[in-house]
Amino acid sequence: MVKPESALRRLMRDTGKLLQPYGFDGAEPTWTRVVDAGVATVGRTRTFRTFTGGEQILRFGLTMSATPAPWWEFCNWRNTRLSRPPIPFEAATGPGLIPDGIPAHLTEMWAMNLPAEAQGHIDPADIDTIRAELPRRVHAYARRALRLLEPDAYLDELLAQPDPQLGTWEAIAVLLADNGSGPELDNALERLRLCCHDQEASDYAADVIAYVQSRAALV
Repeated sequence: MVKPESALRRLMRDTGKLLQPYGFDGAEPTWTRVVDAGVATVGRTRTFRTFTGGEQILRFGLTMSATPAPWWEFCNWRNTRLSRPPIPFEAATGPGLIPDGIPAHLTEMWAMNLPAEAQGHIDPADIDTIRAELPRRVHAYARRALRLLEPDAYLDELLAQPDPQLGTWEAIAVLLADNGSGPELDNALERLRLCCHDQEASDYAADVIAYVQSRAALV
């Protein structure tokens, strides 16, 4: 019989080992792979405890994200203007504007049951079930995070959103800048302007637009 904390540590060690062939490094709860195009991250969600009929259930799952390098550079430009310290590349996060894109049956949280008669120990069958499912889930999360760092992949998913808002147009413009000037970038900048409904937002957008245009001019 295993305590929940010990079971979780063991499962996360297994997760880390499964991520290594994909180039991810780190330690529970977050593993990253840093490439020229950006930073891919796979991690563990928060754990959630519920009580049903005297039985405790511990739930958790996996999470993933991808941060394109141009977005990291933009964030550091913004941090400099706000007198904030720069973000190391390996710690880059965001924009966080697209769905996981992983099949629903691979995103359901795992459940580890602690039967009342087990006195705080995990049902071994639950650990075996999770361990058997780990390789398939790790593959899905790792491949999804890395795929988003392929050329224009993140940008294409942002452009495919049905109703982009201010933050989305900002990210689209930042990522488009690396493709140089052109009608698509001009349209994104105009849409960014149109999303601003007060002077503060307009002033901020003007600064972003100047940044984007200066980057695009270098391509």
